[in-house]
Amino acid sequence: MSAEAHGAGGAAALDQPYDGVSRTFHWLVVALVLMQITLALVLPSLLPKSAEDSITAWHLGTGSTILLVMLLRLGWRLAHPMPPAPSDLSAGLRILARTTHWAFYLVLIVLPLLGWMAANAYGATPRLLGLIPLPRLVAPDQAFGEAIGVVHKTFATVLLGLIVMHVSGALYHAFVKRDGVIRRMIPG
Repeated sequence: MSAEAHGAGGAAALDQPYDGVSRTFHWLVVALVLMQITLALVLPSLLPKSAEDSITAWHLGTGSTILLVMLLRLGWRLAHPMPPAPSDLSAGLRILARTTHWAFYLVLIVLPLLGWMAANAYGATPRLLGLIPLPRLVAPDQAFGEAIGVVHKTFATVLLGLIVMHVSGALYHAFVKRDGVIRRMIPG
């Protein structure tokens, strides 16, 4: 996409923040993903084995909430285009940013679906927002649950890589380019 398609200039493009709904979705997903990281990677090593069922229930509830928020966020995003990229951003970085952006949508929708399927295969029922039981996607099948669990973990690893790339990009804009891009997503 050409610089002309993104607006008259880099400064003008930077004056257009993300709308409030987009920022709210962004930071809500950040909070939910941080909660998932804590539930999946931190708490199991800190809490006794007896807390495993509670941690799993919270993980499944948070995952289903991420799925709901991401589907709403995708609908909003498709109806409300994001602000233009800075016109001085190289074509390569522009493509990387756009690819990373859409990869987040893909991973943050597929990952909870895989978790839902794995839970069902293990005989568990995820609950939307931790309250509303979700329908069964697959029949109980231990072997299938283990296979889907491996794919789920792979997607989780990809998500961690995307997070590193995204945060690195934000830090690049904040401390190297000092172009104000990061302010477009900060609340307030």
